[in-house]
Amino acid sequence: MVHEDRVSPGGRDRVLLGFALGCLGWLLLYAALTYLGRDSPSLARFTGEILYLVPIAAFVGLSRYAAKRASGRDRTAWRLLFTASLLWLAGDLTWAYYVYTTPGSPPVPTLADLFYLLRYVFTILGIVVGLGLRMRSLLDALLVAAAGAAIGWQVVIAPLVPETWHPAEFVNFLYPVFSVIIVAMLGALLLVAPRRVPRSMIVVGAAFGFAVVMDAVYAYLSVLHPYTSSTWLNVGWQVEAVLMCLAALMAGRHPAGEREPLAAREVSFLPALVAVLIVGSLAIADMLLVGHLSRVTLSVALLLLMGLLVRQIVAARDRARLTEQLRTAAITDSLTGLYNRRYFEEKLAAETTADHGPLSIILVDLDHFKTVNDTYGHSVGDAVLSEVADRLRRPLRGSDLLCRYGGEEFVCLLPHTDGRAALDLAERLRADLRAAPVVVPGVAEPLPLTASFGVACAEPADHGGQLAVDDVVEAADRALYGAKSLGRDRVLGCGPFGQVDAAPALDLPPALVWLADETDRIRGDGFRSAAISGWAWTTAARLGLDEATQQRIAAAARLRGLACADLDGCRRDHGLPDDHGTRPVQDLGDDSRVRPEEATRRLGEARPEEATRRLGEARPEEAARRLGELANRPDLVPVLAAHHERHDGTGHPRGLAGPAIPVGARIIAVCDAWADARGTSSPYPPVPGSPRLVLEAGRGTRFDPAVLDAFLALVTEGEIADPTPACRPPVPTRSGPTPT
Repeated sequence: MVHEDRVSPGGRDRVLLGFALGCLGWLLLYAALTYLGRDSPSLARFTGEILYLVPIAAFVGLSRYAAKRASGRDRTAWRLLFTASLLWLAGDLTWAYYVYTTPGSPPVPTLADLFYLLRYVFTILGIVVGLGLRMRSLLDALLVAAAGAAIGWQVVIAPLVPETWHPAEFVNFLYPVFSVIIVAMLGALLLVAPRRVPRSMIVVGAAFGFAVVMDAVYAYLSVLHPYTSSTWLNVGWQVEAVLMCLAALMAGRHPAGEREPLAAREVSFLPALVAVLIVGSLAIADMLLVGHLSRVTLSVALLLLMGLLVRQIVAARDRARLTEQLRTAAITDSLTGLYNRRYFEEKLAAETTADHGPLSIILVDLDHFKTVNDTYGHSVGDAVLSEVADRLRRPLRGSDLLCRYGGEEFVCLLPHTDGRAALDLAERLRADLRAAPVVVPGVAEPLPLTASFGVACAEPADHGGQLAVDDVVEAADRALYGAKSLGRDRVLGCGPFGQVDAAPALDLPPALVWLADETDRIRGDGFRSAAISGWAWTTAARLGLDEATQQRIAAAARLRGLACADLDGCRRDHGLPDDHGTRPVQDLGDDSRVRPEEATRRLGEARPEEATRRLGEARPEEAARRLGELANRPDLVPVLAAHHERHDGTGHPRGLAGPAIPVGARIIAVCDAWADARGTSSPYPPVPGSPRLVLEAGRGTRFDPAVLDAFLALVTEGEIADPTPACRPPVPTRSGPTPT
């Protein structure tokens, strides 16, 4: 049974309908002239040799039209059918020449027979090659066609086999053979073709169905008497010609293009089933009619058996190829051609049991990539991702693995690579992306591009000879988050070794930067100090401060958390009062606890409350001095010492007001309060209400209005992330909030 979805759909076309009616009128006219020509040899000759050429000549033009209009393999099919139509027309012209120039009947075979037989060959090529059958589908079609041809042989051809093989009998015998082959192949295509068969090819099959009957009758009658121009066989061949014209017009007016694959159907059993049924039917017919198996039945059985064996081999090869294709599709990103996250995780898991040296991971996140998509569209974004993938791939070794991690993120897996080498590679990749903007066709200007990099390394010695891959991915993720919080376009490594490249412009000791991050992580926010540093740098730039001042403010903000690490506990442990407008302070280098009564004794006869105030006033300056010494940055001391001052002069330690407070301290105060409003690692509970309202409440009292205006403008423009009241987990991961 032929499924309807194996035939390409076609709509109603008035031109086709009119042409079909015209073809019907032509057939009626030709039949009438053939009838009238029985008593008029000249009319019969004119009808059978000259008018006979009209639909064939029309088919030449229409097949050329179909070849021009079609595309893909359909175009190849119609080009071959156009060649076949030229051979058909050449054969009929040659035959007409013999009829008009040869006394009596033309000899057989003639040059016309060569053209006719070549026409069949090109038609078969048009069907097989043009319809694009793969090896397995071709074998299926051949098996079904062979089974159908076997029936055609027994029913149509076998009675026509001559007792002696003279050239004329042999040529006449070949016509029905080729017609049966063509019809059998088209029928097989309807059953097993992997793609839709155009309706035009169904009409071609119908045309050759008429040809099978006409050729068989011609072969039979040629034994009885010579061919004449007044034969009614010409009417049947005219039906074949007009059907071919109709098929060509259908293909030209409704080109199928690249035909879509059929919905998956299990038809692999069909060729074997058809072969068994046909051979069984032939065997039963032989036993009933002649009492033994004929050579034709045995030959067909042997042919089908060999075909089935070859088909099994091809099917096994196709299954192996398909399995590999599915495997490749499952682990490959179709846009960039890189491996995907699934494959990365598989390879990473394999590293846990392998005997390896150090293993490093580089996580890459494109900065502000959403802006590219929103501004230029996703097609440009896809082009940028492909270009980035190519650039990241170039410097890698053959043993390294680059994968698309998701969205605009990439990950490099670097076996036998320590942290220092991974940092160096990440910095080269970062510089390469920044150095050359991405040129995208259709975009007027090249697109500048930067990325943030997080690097982490696992050493076998750290875990008894095995790599802690879960920890190293988590560490790289934290480092990437920190790089983005710090202002993007930088490389950040996880661990003390990695901080050299964290923020080169800050000129801070790696150990201190690492300690600041670890302190934030322990307190519940992996990169609070990094975020405040980035905000402070951005705000300083908005205020128009020079680059050296921007760098100094950002460096002070990066370390300010270390100046507050222990006094929180000191205040809680010893009951010292909290002032929401004043940040707690600590002495970084002294673990001893100073009780209020001891402070009172040291500070004289002042009341306990006054002693507490004087104690708080003295400690920020000491902490700032020690941090300045550890960082070898005395220029940071004034900013660190004054970051608890208030704009209205009610802060500490010196009660500075307005412009007397270093501008860096005024900026850090706003950024610090914004972090508190975010609900991150502040020692105070999140302040209820809008974060903007919290900052506005301190305008002119706690905060410098000019600094506050610049900061809130950056928030409005999206340069500084709007805070959320929820706290992040102690270890940031991809499921947690990420800077945009």
